[in-house]
Amino acid sequence: MKYLNSPARAWRSLLLVLSLIASASPALAETPPKQIRLGGPSLSSAGNDYWGWGLLGIAHARGLFQEEFKNDDTALKFIGLNTVPMVGEALASSQLDFAGQGDLISLIGRSAGSKTRYILPVSKFTNAYLAVKSGSPIRSVADLKGKRVAYLKGNYIHLQVIRILAANGLTEKDVHQVSLDAATASAALGTGDVDATFGGADLLALRDSGLAEIVYTTRDDNPNATAQTGLIVRDEFATQYPETTARIVKVLVRAAAWGSDEANKESVYGPWWSYRLPAVIKEDTSDRPWSERASPLFDGFLVGQYQDTYRRAKELKLLRGKDFDLAQWMDRSFLDKALRDLNLEHRWIALDERGQPAGIAAQ
Repeated sequence: MKYLNSPARAWRSLLLVLSLIASASPALAETPPKQIRLGGPSLSSAGNDYWGWGLLGIAHARGLFQEEFKNDDTALKFIGLNTVPMVGEALASSQLDFAGQGDLISLIGRSAGSKTRYILPVSKFTNAYLAVKSGSPIRSVADLKGKRVAYLKGNYIHLQVIRILAANGLTEKDVHQVSLDAATASAALGTGDVDATFGGADLLALRDSGLAEIVYTTRDDNPNATAQTGLIVRDEFATQYPETTARIVKVLVRAAAWGSDEANKESVYGPWWSYRLPAVIKEDTSDRPWSERASPLFDGFLVGQYQDTYRRAKELKLLRGKDFDLAQWMDRSFLDKALRDLNLEHRWIALDERGQPAGIAAQ
């Protein structure tokens, strides 16, 4: 009896009771940081207050970020940077917590030593176009051999061009490449300083003005030559604030569910590409249902595209740092949680590496 009533035994009993209480109680909620900084290339045009593109643009336009954090003492800062490289530099120097980045530039940053994770697709199936001056004898990609062709090296369009050329039996060595940004390339096409230019859907507006003709597009032709973008988070931020990171992803999955609804597509055009005319966006996105374009899934198509980009970037010596494990860099855990929390686990159909439905999701 003395043993049973000893202070040591009583202390052990108290510890046991406390541990049982702790295990039965929910964990204390994480306190978000005072500020969350989200960045990307500046795409907003004069006359609107859109920020971002793809799922980022939808979430911002619909106020979903603000709604999610309305009860927190947290300021949301949406940052537009003038160039794509500036986004990577801001991430690497901890001036951003999250960033929307294209496939190539995000891989270059990670290879260079930027400690990041890829946690969600932001947009898929961004098309490329080949424009020539009206009346040009160039009528196809095959006709580019020996011609002066403008596109920006090191940018997402660079990998698209390589894939397009390869699909038509050519390589970069078969053309005279001129590295120009989109605006300068369009001007050079008009003055005859280049024979053709590869670019995005902006070239449709150039066509509509009568200054160019479109002779090729990945739309309805080659989904594997389209570009993908994703949400990148600093590894340090995701480690310190895993619940906050999960909430950001949850916001974007909500945006994906809304944007995937064909009934909303007329309202999607502005937030999806804020600096393009609605008519241009409508034509550009006519090849795919919005449920595929806005899908947040890490499916066979998305992963296969990043694997191919990684391989080609290494061959081009654009990845100058150490090799890294792509599967570990692509962290699906936040998406999996968001799908469960929102009961959206069967909302989207996964696509295979060719961009075709891999199976019908259960209803």
